[in-house]
Amino acid sequence: MAPLHGQKTIHHFTHPNHKLLEINDDNEYLCGGCKTPGSSKRFRCHGCDFDLHEYCGICPMTLSSFMHPQHQLNLVNRIPQATRQNARSCDVCGDSIEGLFYRCKLCEFDVHPVCTQLPQQVRHVLDAAHPLTLQPFSSAWCMVCRNECTSWRYRCGICGVDIHLECLLTPCDHASRSTSSSSTTRSRSVPQPAAPPAFGAHYANYNYGAPPLGAYNYAYGVPYGFGPYNSVMSHQQQQGNEQQAGGGGGRFRRRMFKIVGNIALGVFTNAVFGV
Repeated sequence: MAPLHGQKTIHHFTHPNHKLLEINDDNEYLCGGCKTPGSSKRFRCHGCDFDLHEYCGICPMTLSSFMHPQHQLNLVNRIPQATRQNARSCDVCGDSIEGLFYRCKLCEFDVHPVCTQLPQQVRHVLDAAHPLTLQPFSSAWCMVCRNECTSWRYRCGICGVDIHLECLLTPCDHASRSTSSSSTTRSRSVPQPAAPPAFGAHYANYNYGAPPLGAYNYAYGVPYGFGPYNSVMSHQQQQGNEQQAGGGGGRFRRRMFKIVGNIALGVFTNAVFGV
């Protein structure tokens, strides 16, 4: 299928034999890069039925991130499951890793490309006084679903508020917080910022799936302000569904993709991103 006038094409190392054409429709697909679900805009080879997340198509080969400030992360393409011995999981969301991922070999730190898009801080109606900061796992209980946090979560250390990634946009209001009397004085509304730029806005070079080295002019590896998605199930329900779904938590990975897409579209309920 020949590209229409103005459509982008890229060469990418995950599919070296053909160019990939940028398309945008409502069809769901499995990304041939990171092996996680996606929908809407992507890069595609129609002849091979190969799809690549837009971000996976343009993400850099090396990344500096607040998630692992000690060292740069390198983009790695994980070999097929049948030819390896050890399973890997994302240190941020806890789900399994297949295909493309970022890795610090020195520290054994691994993260999905889509998870690197989470903002360092967000605001939430359950703690209107302070931003919540994305932090590594420690023993805590989610203020939204009341279940234990078993992976990275957003936290306010001052107020003791912890919220699962998957609960960040669950409909709630400040009245649901019962651990602090000060919550009764907090506003139910949160001002809505302008939508952040879409993926790829910083890049003009689409060769080999990586932007030029000078594309990032900030400390973190992604435009500040990309963030979480809408989920109305409790953490406990989600874990059960993932076990039923099989394939390493495919439903959870689908939500991790939507976490970025909703922000790009300006979809907000309880949170303000990129504070």
